[in-house]
Amino acid sequence: MTQPSRELDLARMHRERHRKLQDLMAAQGLGSLFLITSGGVLYATGAHPVHGDNNRVYQQRNVALVVAGDEYPHLFTAWPDAAPADLPADHVHPCLQLETESGVVAAAAQIKELTGGRADPVGVDDYTMPMYLHLARMLAPSELTAAGPLLVQARLHKTPDEVECMRRSWEINEAATAAAERALRPGIRLNELSGPFYQRLFELGATCNFLDPVWQAMPPRISDGPWSVNGDVPFNLLTNDHIVQEGDVIWTDTVTGYEGYASDVGRTWVVGRPSPTLRSLYRRWQDIADAVLEHLRPGVTGAQLVDLATSLNDGKRPWLDHFFLAHTLGLEGGESQQVGSDRGRAFDEQFVLEPGMAIVIEPVTWEEGHAGWRCEELVVITADGHERISRYPNEIDG
Repeated sequence: MTQPSRELDLARMHRERHRKLQDLMAAQGLGSLFLITSGGVLYATGAHPVHGDNNRVYQQRNVALVVAGDEYPHLFTAWPDAAPADLPADHVHPCLQLETESGVVAAAAQIKELTGGRADPVGVDDYTMPMYLHLARMLAPSELTAAGPLLVQARLHKTPDEVECMRRSWEINEAATAAAERALRPGIRLNELSGPFYQRLFELGATCNFLDPVWQAMPPRISDGPWSVNGDVPFNLLTNDHIVQEGDVIWTDTVTGYEGYASDVGRTWVVGRPSPTLRSLYRRWQDIADAVLEHLRPGVTGAQLVDLATSLNDGKRPWLDHFFLAHTLGLEGGESQQVGSDRGRAFDEQFVLEPGMAIVIEPVTWEEGHAGWRCEELVVITADGHERISRYPNEIDG
């Protein structure tokens, strides 16, 4: 099998994403995109949001304006040094204060100036309250349309450079997770695992962490766990100071990023000697996961994957209620395509695997009184099959 290229050209990645946005805008008759969500701005400009100070994220958020026919996007930011080197200086502007009416007035003026005053529709991916109340009036006669579906379409199929970012993101996360697993032992508090995880994560070059790492001791029975809205297994919970004991079943979930592209590494760890039942749950999980992975290729529908997994679990879906068998992955974390979710059969039937999609499968095998087994595996769909990205061993010791 031919080994994938490990080359990474960020400037090329930015150009190809911009070209994709331009093509979709032309197809939908949009004159511009005004983007304020962190993922939308990152996709359009390559500029990373500042995650460290939640008190400032919304007051001084990055904002993007993509103008039809313009070779580069415009970035409005309080941190111009965060702009990628390939973005021209005349396309980097001071930040817009979109939480105020005066800030929206300034934004509307910038949109009109940079689009040449054209009355073409403007795609917007989200609104602050002042934007919701005033932006449409200020940009009239241009109409505002929802940019979310366009961004979902653009981000679903990854370019080779985006795939390489995901490879690096996943490899770094797996190594950091291994550092946490090496620290696991009876007597340690679960939140102490986060120290070695973070240390290794950033030693290896991660550019961000999207989710506080989850190290969760799973209850043997649903009723043994804390209260949850839907009455099902409470996952994911924030990591607490639970003192690890012999026999604990630990579910992990870590979402980290490289150039914005997420890894979503989840594993099951058993402290001490696993019970025969847990071994059986592990083997069933592996059989289901292997079969689903084998079927990941272009043309396969989500419904086919659901049917396959269900048939291997005695006719019962092998995942928790209100969760799913698989989801797509990209910038920031899980994307909106979820296979086997509460959206129902119709969604699964119309979701067809295509080259460039990044898919995480995460079945769960559970038995009341014994907890269960859960892991996550990432593949990228190729022209004739798939490339498996995840490498972390899924095994049961003892």
